[in-house]
Amino acid sequence: MSLLFETIKCQNRQLHNLSYHDNRVRWSRENLFGMSHDFDFANTIKIPDWIGEGIYRCRVSYGEEIEKVEFFAYEFKHPKVLQLDEYPSFNYEFKYEDRGKFQNLLKIYPNADDVIITQNDLITDATYANIALFDGTKWFTPNTFLLLGTKREYLLDNQLLTEDEIKVSDLKKFKKIALINAMRDLDLAYDFEVDKNIISIKLNNGIA
Repeated sequence: MSLLFETIKCQNRQLHNLSYHDNRVRWSRENLFGMSHDFDFANTIKIPDWIGEGIYRCRVSYGEEIEKVEFFAYEFKHPKVLQLDEYPSFNYEFKYEDRGKFQNLLKIYPNADDVIITQNDLITDATYANIALFDGTKWFTPNTFLLLGTKREYLLDNQLLTEDEIKVSDLKKFKKIALINAMRDLDLAYDFEVDKNIISIKLNNGIA
């Protein structure tokens, strides 16, 4: 079995959203390994001395035990093209390090920056993020998600995001799209256009 992993945002030497990462690790280990004891990243991760101010990505690889903790510099990348792909059998309930299915999907669309997976014409997730869509008043996220994202859960708990069924045909009702994950929040939001199965991002004035 592949190891699992967590990506944790480290900003100015502070680890973000740890309780949500703890919960996902606890849930994953209980369901995969039958382990029921609590888990606490705050007492597990030591931030290296070379980490300074700014934003870094902390990656934790684990199975029944923590296998590796790594830190990397992080730079935000803005997508230009998102491809929609219907993949009814795709499943990503646990955050495995083996991302071969995602990588194969991205290879099919070399001109796309990411692929949004649809199932039965419903929006699920992109390969590296949950989806959020803004209608001009509220932010929504699909209730047909693939992975229980930590940032998604945080935004839902704080009533900054509303869960709903979102069809591919509903995309034209929305004004902005955001790809949310541990490193990306709703402030990285983009105006967009939809043409068949391609979402084109407007970078000039689309960043909220």
